[in-house]
Amino acid sequence: MATKKNGERWRYIAFRIESDASIARNDFLTAFLQASKGSPVYEAFRITVFERGFGILKVRHIMKDEAIATLSSLVSVKGSPCKVIPMKTSGTIKTLKEKYKSYVSSKSRESAE
Repeated sequence: MATKKNGERWRYIAFRIESDASIARNDFLTAFLQASKGSPVYEAFRITVFERGFGILKVRHIMKDEAIATLSSLVSVKGSPCKVIPMKTSGTIKTLKEKYKSYVSSKSRESAE
């Protein structure tokens, strides 16, 4: 997955999933990998938070737009229809965890500090 090289910058993209079904992290990961296949984002990202239909995706700053497009293109996960909505992008995960603390457990927020 994503590893940092000297001088490289990251972007963290908060997103939420609207679906009638409960979406598991591994199922979402599989769907995202399939959707990103053939693009620079493929195998160059990390899902840092995934809780109750909310997630934070970590990508290199030059791949931010491609990652947002890939997130937006997802229409189903493991056969369940869904809509993935990118919410905000930040240079730090702490900013997103604080802004969306109603989505993120306190344990996950503490690990960002």
